[in-house]
Amino acid sequence: MIKQCVFVTAAGLLGLNPALALDVSRYPVLVELVEIMSQEDGYPREELEAVLSSSKIDQQIIELMDRPYESLPWHRYRDLFIKESRIVRGVQFWQENQTILAAVEKEFGVPQAILVALIGVETHYGTRLGNRRVLDSLVTLSADYPRRSKFFTNELRTFLNTARRENIAANSVLGSYAGAIGIPQFMPSSYEAYSVDFNGNGRRDLVNEMEDAIGSVGNYLKVHGWTRGEAIFAPVTEDLPDAARDLVSKRSKLRHRTRDLADAGVVFDTRGGSDSAALFFLQQKSGKDHVVGYRNFYALTRYNTSINYAMAVTELSMQIARRMGG
Repeated sequence: MIKQCVFVTAAGLLGLNPALALDVSRYPVLVELVEIMSQEDGYPREELEAVLSSSKIDQQIIELMDRPYESLPWHRYRDLFIKESRIVRGVQFWQENQTILAAVEKEFGVPQAILVALIGVETHYGTRLGNRRVLDSLVTLSADYPRRSKFFTNELRTFLNTARRENIAANSVLGSYAGAIGIPQFMPSSYEAYSVDFNGNGRRDLVNEMEDAIGSVGNYLKVHGWTRGEAIFAPVTEDLPDAARDLVSKRSKLRHRTRDLADAGVVFDTRGGSDSAALFFLQQKSGKDHVVGYRNFYALTRYNTSINYAMAVTELSMQIARRMGG
């Protein structure tokens, strides 16, 4: 059976005011995209130009991209997500979806607490899916955000092809300012590559079906290296020796062998961790806390490259699991 990829619920086709139509010819990236998609993807040129013309350039999206929450110091970012209301709602979400969560953990090896916390960080447990047109977001970031234009142009191409194949009006799909869609906020290429039909009804619907959303998070993390039963991180419990300071990175890439970090005098709990690791810091109000991130921590940063993000998901999962008695 061909699994359908579903983007959106019953948001109707939005009318196009000709006076407000986007002039595609003004944006070389869009002109080139029309050429590529009409020649390589079989997307009729006039139809594609009409869809793109129904979008708009939204400068607020550019502003949001240039000041992401993830750039905040850890102690401020943490306060956005590790709060009582989100912990309480996480417990409720877990209780409401225990059967699905247990099945996904069994299938993919990702703990239920991580699944809950990640959806809690992304969309407050599926209650905040975004209120911007995905088409506007992706067109804006393709045409008017040079720093990452190539990435977003590829996402726009995937989105347009998928919407056409599924007979969905591209300008009716809602999501985040970056173009992410659904309960787990997958970008279009991730939706295509990693979403799963976990409830077996013949379609992959991350907007309306919690089974597919949770299952797709589990699949995504497993594909990106999540290893069943391994630790996620370990705090460094003593000051770093001078010899280890050059080993600290601003990214979560697994640059070191865990054994080498210990041999360099970094004091942390190595039990249950992966053979490779990263050494990074979290900025507190006064000073830095150093942390060793293992393979599972790195897998979380494949969902969002920010160390702050992965740490927030991990800590929220711990807080929720504690409330659940786990």
